Amino acid sequence: MADQKIHPATLVPNIKTFIPIVLDYSGTLYNTWSTLFQLHCRTNLVIDHIIPPVASDKQKAPESSSDPDMWQRLDNIVRQWIYNTISIDLLDSIIDPNDKAIDAWKRLQNFLLKICYAGRI
Repeated sequence: MADQKIHPATLVPNIKTFIPIVLDYSGTLYNTWSTLFQLHCRTNLVIDHIIPPVASDKQKAPESSSDPDMWQRLDNIVRQWIYNTISIDLLDSIIDPNDKAIDAWKRLQNFLLKICYAGRI
């Protein structure tokens, strides 16, 4: 059997331990939630699943990973983290079964910005 390394993101037992707030429709905690979420993704080496590397970075594009199955697994984990740290109503407004994590991240961000511009925040 090949020597496989365990990715840190696969070892997170409960995302709510690290992101103890629930983002809701009001969006008032978006900045705090987003900061905690990005910090968690950086710590667990999956930030590229919500924020693509800058073109000048010498990293491979995330999808061109040498192990596409692992990349997909990590992407699904990040999506689960997003979905498990927002309210049910907000989840119902943004969920799409065919999303990648970055799609869910951007959809959530855009949705809350629309609410903000509508004067609800």
